Amino acid sequence: MILKNNKTALNLAITFFKGNYLLSFLTIGVMIILNILGYLPIIGIFFIFAYTVLNLSIQIYFGQIVNSIQNIDEIKQIVSEIKLLDFLTKFLAQAIGGFLGLIFIALILFILFFILIIIFGGANIESFQFMQQFNQQEMTFAMVKIYFIPSLIILLIAGFLLYIFPAVMGEIILSKDFNDAFKKALLLLKPSFWKKCFNKNYFLLIIVWSFIFFGLYILSLIFSVTIILLPVALVILYILALYNSAIYLFAKKLMEA
Repeated sequence: MILKNNKTALNLAITFFKGNYLLSFLTIGVMIILNILGYLPIIGIFFIFAYTVLNLSIQIYFGQIVNSIQNIDEIKQIVSEIKLLDFLTKFLAQAIGGFLGLIFIALILFILFFILIIIFGGANIESFQFMQQFNQQEMTFAMVKIYFIPSLIILLIAGFLLYIFPAVMGEIILSKDFNDAFKKALLLLKPSFWKKCFNKNYFLLIIVWSFIFFGLYILSLIFSVTIILLPVALVILYILALYNSAIYLFAKKLMEA
């Protein structure tokens, strides 16, 4: 039986990476190409979408593997037999469904933010005309006054949803198809789902994960500054994606405990 903690999740990610170096580096190469193409004008947005969906598809694939094994050693045999195309696209439908569901939620938050701005007078034409009479310092103070409370409310909501997010991602990982993944993403807005996330084991898993995630991400940014260490940064980001996937699955399991 696999222990559902951060140490296990990290070990699973590293073992998977080491179990098939060719698969790992080919995957990293594909993601690099998509990331670069994302900077192209106009059509770049499609490559950004492809990058995000493929990244999620990979996490779903890895999460499905973690869900099926009884010990870490099993992953070595499984990863040695995985083909690149299968790894990238097997769970593409679920990845697209989950991604669109999360985009829908982000749109709702944006609309809520806009509504709050209207309530506090930020979208009032008269208020803008009135502020044009101010100097730069007065203008800055007025803008802060208008946007501070709406921004604070949205940040608090976003922070709370980020706590629930890993469990939702765990649900998406175990989804059956596009429609199921889309519906699972909407659990992020379901109060009855939130209640299940308020237990000690889930809380400890997510708190420790947030520190490890932040540390590894900062480390990858530091390494990416120089060309020589850039490959190390890319490997860290790849392992981080796999580690996140395992955490998402564990979060879903601990939520049910």
